[in-house]
Amino acid sequence: MRALVKLAIIGMVFSLVLIPVAGLSQAEDAPRRRVLYLNSYHRGYKFSDDITQGLETVFKEPGQNVDLLVEYMDTKRLDSPEYMEELYQLYKVKYGSRPPDLVISSDDAALNFLFEYAQDLFPDVPVVFSGANYFDVTRLEGYPNFTGVSELADAQGTIDLALELHPQTRRIVVVNDTTVTGQRVHERLAVLEGDYPEIAFTYLEDISMDNLRLQLSQLSSDSLVLLTIFFRDNAGGFFEYDVFTPLVSKSSTVPVYGLWDFSLGYGIVGGELTSGATEGERAAQLAVRVLNGESPQNIPVVQEPAARYMFDYEQLQRWGIAESALPDDSFVLNKPFSFFEQYAQIVWIVGASFLVLAVAIAILVFNIFRRRRVEAQLAQSLTELQNTSALLEERVQERTEALRQRATLLEAAAEVSRATTEIVDLDVLLPTVVELVQQRFDLYYAGLFLLDESREFAVLRAGTGDAGRAMLAQGWELRVGGQSMIGRCVATGKADIQLDVAVRPGDAPVHFDNPHLPETRSEMALPLRVRGEVIGAMTIQSQRMAAFEQDDIRTMQTVADQVAAVITNARLFAQVQEGLAAERRAYGEMTYAAWQQLLLASSNLGYVSDRRATRRVGDEWRPEMQTALESGKIVAGESGVTLAIPILVREQAVGVIDGRKKDGSAWLPEEITLLQSLVDQLNVAVESARLYEESQRRAMRERLVSEVSGRLRASRDVETVLQATIRELGQALGAAATIRMTPLAADEAVGPAVGPAVGPAGSATLQRGPRH
Repeated sequence: MRALVKLAIIGMVFSLVLIPVAGLSQAEDAPRRRVLYLNSYHRGYKFSDDITQGLETVFKEPGQNVDLLVEYMDTKRLDSPEYMEELYQLYKVKYGSRPPDLVISSDDAALNFLFEYAQDLFPDVPVVFSGANYFDVTRLEGYPNFTGVSELADAQGTIDLALELHPQTRRIVVVNDTTVTGQRVHERLAVLEGDYPEIAFTYLEDISMDNLRLQLSQLSSDSLVLLTIFFRDNAGGFFEYDVFTPLVSKSSTVPVYGLWDFSLGYGIVGGELTSGATEGERAAQLAVRVLNGESPQNIPVVQEPAARYMFDYEQLQRWGIAESALPDDSFVLNKPFSFFEQYAQIVWIVGASFLVLAVAIAILVFNIFRRRRVEAQLAQSLTELQNTSALLEERVQERTEALRQRATLLEAAAEVSRATTEIVDLDVLLPTVVELVQQRFDLYYAGLFLLDESREFAVLRAGTGDAGRAMLAQGWELRVGGQSMIGRCVATGKADIQLDVAVRPGDAPVHFDNPHLPETRSEMALPLRVRGEVIGAMTIQSQRMAAFEQDDIRTMQTVADQVAAVITNARLFAQVQEGLAAERRAYGEMTYAAWQQLLLASSNLGYVSDRRATRRVGDEWRPEMQTALESGKIVAGESGVTLAIPILVREQAVGVIDGRKKDGSAWLPEEITLLQSLVDQLNVAVESARLYEESQRRAMRERLVSEVSGRLRASRDVETVLQATIRELGQALGAAATIRMTPLAADEAVGPAVGPAVGPAGSATLQRGPRH
């Protein structure tokens, strides 16, 4: 699934890259279209040059691919039939073998030429015309490939505007020539005359330039001049627009208005003027539609005018015409530059922007002052914060260092505790404690004091270094409650710390000056407490001043309490060991006495095992056996053949095993070990057997006493009791017994009877006899 997604993404990327390339390639590969432009006039004629500019503007748009070919017919100078025939022959030679894709004409002369020669010169080639003044669409009958733009110079719009600006006008003088274009204009104006019954129209057409200028200079003030075109006069003179327009304007005593924009700037006031560039653009747009496949027959001729109100500022000033009287959106040429008028919108925008900026600047200035105050406060707060942060960091570092030291102290305390827990001998424990405390806590000296039996002195029991050994040799002791820190500590049961023990003149003594420890600068005395009782104290001393802190008391007191507990445990262990040893000795003695009685009662108690049988042994004691019995250790005979192993009960030898091998060889170490293990089991077994026999005898005696007591309690008189007692004693003990009763003397004290007597006074005699 992921592979498909990746392929799809790659395909999309390639398509996005290749589509523009393909479009560019198609545009480059598209065939070029050749468009022939027949210009009725010559290069430099402004109106037709403007049409050319309009055509090029459209054809140069992306994707058009049009090659524009221009032919100037120059009909302003030559328009005879012979000249037209020569043009026909020329174009037939130039375009007969390769006709254009479309033909565009400007003005009436070129259009008339095409009406006559197009079918022969350019068969089936579409034609788009422009500049055809007031074109009559009925002329297109029989010409399906023709369409175009009718040039409608808005004479009525110009006349209406001129009459509005000059309401006193009663006569309009039209300056026009007799060319084809002039004839079309004359026809249009003749139609318009009926719309202005109060206005007289005068046409100055078939006239020389000199006569024209003369008549214009004699016009009355109620007249206006409407200049159309005047390229040729009746004397055969030819005049460009930039020539005839100034001549007419300078000669006229009244304002001159026009119909085309090529005269603007050369002396006319203005009017609703037609532009050649606009006409060219409209014709080019129709040509593009035809080139793209649309039939000219389906494209109607454009009959709407495209004029615009245009004026010359200098002529407005010359004739006193206010600019405010002009129509809205009028174009005024040669107007002096007015920054406000030229850029009014920008000025308003900039002004509004400046106002907004001024307000913003005021706000910003206010904010800057306020920000500076805030910045000052922040700087002060930042300084305080930095100081606080530095102080906190310092405190954190100090606290961290203190915690590290505390952790080190606790770790050392734990190590001291672990190291001393397993030691139970005080003579080993106390020196070990002070050495560990001195080493782990990096001290100058450490010592342990224990109270004597009178609890009046704290006696040094352990100390580090040469000073400790010297003081131990001297039997160093300090009085409880004396001037020393140890004495005060033991007396009060509280820790004491001195950060500087140096005694200065006038200071109260706080430290016992010890000649053995001259370098001591700081000291701490810690009580050794067990269950609320002080048994001594521990002193720790440093060569550094202020080496200890109040918080160190808790850590070191923990060590001291552990030491006190270990000392107490060691003492209790010693007492328990002594009690156990005493009990073992007493029990051993009792066991030995019991075995002696047993052995005395059973003489020659012993057995021998050989090839024949197991039998009692005689009274034979070899030297090795005697030695083993006396020493309690295994004794081997000569050459290791014989082996005497003592039988031990409660560490008392009560017998000996004499062993020798049947083959007479010496005993091996592993065999001796095996025999020792067997003898150890024998030791336990014989002691268990003896204890069992003893318990049986004790049980029998208790049962006998119970039976006798029961029978005695059954008797009710003294004689019967005496008789029963003597009888039971005789039967139980196998002895003859006599009881005699005698009265007491008067002065004899009455006390408890001793022996078996049961009466108030008397005696009993017991004699062992033969047992039955």
